[in-house]
This record gives sequence, C-alpha cells and structure tokens, in this order.
Amino acid sequence: MNIIVFGTGAVGKKCLPFLEEQYQIQAVIDNNEKLWGTRIGAYVIEAPSIIINTECAIVITSSKYAMEIVNQLLNMGVKEERIYMCYLNRTKEGMVCGIYSVIEEKLDSTDIPLKQYDLLQRKVQENDKKKILLCCSFFTPYVKQLIENMSKRYEDIELSLLTNAYESKNLIQSDKLIHIYCYNTMEDIKSILEKIPVYDVIQLLWIEREWVFFTKLIRKKSKRLNIKVGGSDFYRSIVAEKEYKKKLISCADIITADTECTVNNFLAYFQEIDRNKIRALPYGVEVLDYIKSKRKCSKEEIRKKFHIDNDKLIVTCGHNANKEHQHLKMVDALLQLSDEIKEQIVCVFPMTYGVKDKEYEKEIIQRLSDGSIEGIILKEYMTFEDMAEYALISDIMIHVQTTDQLSSTMLEEMYAGSIIIAGKWLPYQNLQDKGIYFVGVNEIKELTEVIEDIVKHVDEYKYRCMGNRELVWEHSSWDKIAERWYCIWE
Repeated sequence: MNIIVFGTGAVGKKCLPFLEEQYQIQAVIDNNEKLWGTRIGAYVIEAPSIIINTECAIVITSSKYAMEIVNQLLNMGVKEERIYMCYLNRTKEGMVCGIYSVIEEKLDSTDIPLKQYDLLQRKVQENDKKKILLCCSFFTPYVKQLIENMSKRYEDIELSLLTNAYESKNLIQSDKLIHIYCYNTMEDIKSILEKIPVYDVIQLLWIEREWVFFTKLIRKKSKRLNIKVGGSDFYRSIVAEKEYKKKLISCADIITADTECTVNNFLAYFQEIDRNKIRALPYGVEVLDYIKSKRKCSKEEIRKKFHIDNDKLIVTCGHNANKEHQHLKMVDALLQLSDEIKEQIVCVFPMTYGVKDKEYEKEIIQRLSDGSIEGIILKEYMTFEDMAEYALISDIMIHVQTTDQLSSTMLEEMYAGSIIIAGKWLPYQNLQDKGIYFVGVNEIKELTEVIEDIVKHVDEYKYRCMGNRELVWEHSSWDKIAERWYCIWE
C-alpha cells in the first residue's frame, strides 16, 4: 500500500523505520513550516498541501495532535476512508508498529483463539461471582493496588485485565485475577473484545484512545460501563482529543475522577453529562500502610540508606523524572535562597520513574552545585517499603507540576508529616476543605520566600501539619476507599 506519513515528532521518528518495511512511503509531511525542506531519514519533509494532488492513504504518526490532524484532513476534503492512525506497542520480542483505519468497521479481527491471548491460562469454573474487566494499556502501580486490594477484601468478585503490559503477569498477585488478556495490535484488541463474554462491569482505568476507538464493542460487552478520568485524559488533552472522547464518555454509566475539583471541571467542559453519573473517587494509597508500620524505624538509618549522611532538612523536589514537574524552575527559585538557608537544606529529586534524561539530571545537579546547594537525584527503583521510608525522612515537599489530578506521593508525604508546598493552580481545594494543611503558591518564583520562612520556623509548620495524618488516612487509605470502589461495581 502507498502511504503518506503525517507527523515527524518523537512518535513519527520511531515509527518511520517500521512503516518503511511494510509500506511504500510516497511522502512525509508535517504542519511545522520550519521543518519543510529538511530531511527525516531518506525523506524531505513537505507541507500538508501536497495531499490535495494524491489519492494514497495518509498515516498519522502524531500522538498528542492525532485527532486534531484527523479534523484537519477532513476539512481539507480528504475522505475518511483514506485516513489511518499509527500504533507502536511493546511485545515480548520488542516493539511492533502498525496502522489502522479511523473507521472501526474497516479493522479486521484475528483468527487467534481467545485462550492464546490469556497470560494466566487458569482453569475457570462456573460461578455466580460478579465478573469485572479492567482495561489499562500499560502497567501502573494503580492497577496493581486496585486489583490486589479489592481481591483481598471481597470474595464475590472475579477480575480480568485487558492490557498491553506483559509484566502484569509477574507483578500482580491475586487469586481473584482470572484472566490477563494481552494484546500487541489493534486487531488483537478487536478480536479479544469480540470473543470475551459480556461482563457485569467493564472498568476503564483511563480514557485511552484504544478504548474510545472500540466504543461500540465495549458498550456491547458490558452490562455496566465505568470510566475513570485520569489527569492526562482531561487536563493535558487538547480540544480535538476531548471532543473525540465524547462518544465514549456519553455512553458510560458511571464516571469517576480523583477529586471534586476535577469532577466540577469535567462537568464544566462536558456540559451534556448527567451530574448524577459522575462522582469523586480516587485510588487508595497502599504506601500509607507501609508508613504506618514503619513510624518507629530509625530515621538516621533511613537517611543513610538514601545516602543522606547529614542532619540537614530534606527538601523533596517533585516525584518523578518527567519535565512537567518543572525541576529547573524549582532550582531557579532555590538558588535565590539566602546562604544561611542554603546551608540548612539538601534538595532531593526523586527520578525513579518517568522519562529519563541523563543530561537533564546533570544540569539540575550542576546548577545546584554552582549555587552552593547540596543536591541528590534518586534513580533506583523504589518499592512501597522504600517509598514509605523516604516519606518518613522528607521534611518539605515541593509539588508544582504543570497539571495534576491528585498526587499519591504528595498524600504519602502528608501522612508521614512532611510540609507540602503545592501550586495553587492544581485542583486540591477539596483537600483544604477537608482540613488537610499545605502551603500554596501562585507562581514557582514564590518558592524562595516560602522556603525561607518554613526553614526558619520549621517546628511551627510541622505542628500545623500534625492533623494531616488522620485526615489523609480517611481520605486515601484502601481501608476507607475499597468500599466506594465496590459500590460502583455492584
């Protein structure tokens, strides 16, 4: 098949070698005028206007702007039948890349039996338990926590998982998890959805594009369809993506989001949604149990474990490696601290997960060093036990991510007694309404003055945080949250 590749960003660069092997690439185009005339591989990047004089298929390789490009092509008069999306998924053997029509009906299913998609291969006996299918393309601790915590509390449920994450088989421990259906391609997803029985509940853990594409099939295979709104689903989605997701959102029976603020923002945008269908329901935070069990551990020993051998105040800067945490802007504010305050703190940047960038890490440490501030980057994978121990020694946490729905790491530190500084642009008003204490900043540059005051009056601020422990437990422990999840599956 002859194709035109639309998009030369990170996804386009990764997909191009795969597409070259499978299709005849006639041209590569991009909306960025600055790229026109430059090269990507063997191709000169051209303007989208060349589409007008062609009849071949157009493959969109952009991730963030995919639905915006679909609308652009339709407005240019391109027939929907010519438009394809590109996917890039992991397999046991490596990455697999393919394309699929934006028209669901044009996608073929496979001839592979359902059993061959199932990583667990368990013998299943007929029973009257409630059958729940969880859908999440990637592995995340949230999925693990949800499955394991609900499994140990409720005997009358039977769980299955639809995912692209092969590691789920080894990382999730539950005798209530009966099937892990693992797919590589969009054709696999269609085949699995066609062959599974009707479930009492299908629970989408994020509004991922895969599930939106298969809205009709998912609705057909669920007596009840529940959707969990993720922060990136809403706050980081451009308008075209939100509009695309409407068809799935509109046919859901129950929609949940982590906070009341997100619920209200969601309803303000999707005004056609029935208010009675949506409610606040976060994931529980399992690390709270570990913190509870380790409160009597020696903080001196824990500090040594994390290579913090002094008695300086620990300032935790963000909680992963993604640049949305605005680490460099934090550093700029920290560099404005007085020399007296700089000598009293050590800045720790947890970068144990997220998109790793060694040059970015070096820049953070170098700039801190040049400004006479001690800095440490945590790179090693952290277990729940490690996370709990670190939360117990952290004194101050800065959380000024660009967007967020609700940070479990922030809640862990609150429960452990840390003083939290959070951006006022984040949807955390409901936490304050519950009496949970944290310091808000309107802009990152305000961190300088705030940290100066906290370090000078740290005991006073710690005292203000004392009530957080009980309040966070009530808000976020699985002991309190599990029943609410069970209710939306009844």
